[in-house]
Amino acid sequence: MDRIRQLALASTVTTFLLVGIGGLVRATKSGLGCGDNWPHCPGQLTRAMIIEFSHRAVAGILVLLLGSLAVAAWRRREETTPSLLRPCLAAFGLVLFQALLGAIVVWLHLEAESVVLHLATAMALFALLILITARTHALSGRPPASEDGGVSRSATGAAAAVLVLLLVGSYVTGRDAGYVFGDWPLMSGSWIPDLHIELYVIHFFHRALAAAVGLIVFVVGVRIMRRKDLPLQSTLAHVAVGAYALEVLVGAANVWTRLNAGFVTLHLALGALIWGSLVGIAIVSRPLGVKAAEPRRHRSQPALETTGS
Repeated sequence: MDRIRQLALASTVTTFLLVGIGGLVRATKSGLGCGDNWPHCPGQLTRAMIIEFSHRAVAGILVLLLGSLAVAAWRRREETTPSLLRPCLAAFGLVLFQALLGAIVVWLHLEAESVVLHLATAMALFALLILITARTHALSGRPPASEDGGVSRSATGAAAAVLVLLLVGSYVTGRDAGYVFGDWPLMSGSWIPDLHIELYVIHFFHRALAAAVGLIVFVVGVRIMRRKDLPLQSTLAHVAVGAYALEVLVGAANVWTRLNAGFVTLHLALGALIWGSLVGIAIVSRPLGVKAAEPRRHRSQPALETTGS
């Protein structure tokens, strides 16, 4: 079980790293650094090629990690449960689908909708790996986190709101609407810009949505932080709320620095961190989540003892 847990953790970290590099690819406009070629990357060595190739290389490493995770879970299937085996197999299938989407994004020359779908799949994979990591933790016999259905539901709602914001932000970038205003928090000196211009509408919607989602994350996060009986969830809530506050400042810095690549990359990485923290709260707080992941032999033990008596 230790190997499965280590592979799950390594895959989770690698996925987060891959999202960050993907943000760098977008920020530096390196998505076509290899032209419209996939998976090979021919041509002259340039900065764009190096950045794009590094993204593909880390994606390849992730495929190997998740392939190894699926094989390890299958070999130990008698000691685990379908609640662990199925997500491991699903994660491998999802990363292959993600790789195919990456090819489609290149072939479509970074069409906004394809990029949004690519990010959505990455966030789904990240969440699935957090679930797998939590279940391997439970199967290792370590003390489980306290359960609370209300906390799980509220964190799920907040995570869903963050996901929508992430996808809208990706669409903003895909439509080159990230720098249609040179000021922040105002937009051309006004709280509400001219909504007859499409790019203005896209950018304005993203800012308005960010304010609404920020309120949701703050309210949900503070309620969880006050729960002294949920130490793990409280820690993750601190991460989510703190990262969101920093995210707002980085969003402003994106405008003030005319979309500096470092701030744009950090903006996406923080978004993924907020998403992952809220997903983690939802998963570890879900009632019966730990019992569902108990090894088969542990669940069958009481029946054996009864028979023996």
